[in-house]
Amino acid sequence: MIDTLTCIMCPIGCELQVIVLDEKMEITGNKCEKGKEFAVEEILHPKRNLATSVPIQGCEHRMLSVRLDQRVPRDQIFPILNEISRLRPVPPILRGQVLIENILNTGSNVIATRTVK
Repeated sequence: MIDTLTCIMCPIGCELQVIVLDEKMEITGNKCEKGKEFAVEEILHPKRNLATSVPIQGCEHRMLSVRLDQRVPRDQIFPILNEISRLRPVPPILRGQVLIENILNTGSNVIATRTVK
């Protein structure tokens, strides 16, 4: 298997070539060790950040932006979005407040990104 990835670990954005043969991985194109670490994780255990919005109940603001406080496995994105879609926080809400702890046992929390009085 041959994959081409763009590293996102620093501003350089190295284009990485990853060759996987017989459970061995060869990575080229990286200008630093972060590129190798990124490629290994992206191929073996890809993770993503997630941000979205949810409706707020009982105030003039209609929506509240929320995000996860750490990356989660890529295959959990849609189940997590489904769980977050049920959320209807009621003010007062503080920026950084945990709205859902350890969502779907991923170790990541859903937090508010702004304060709503």
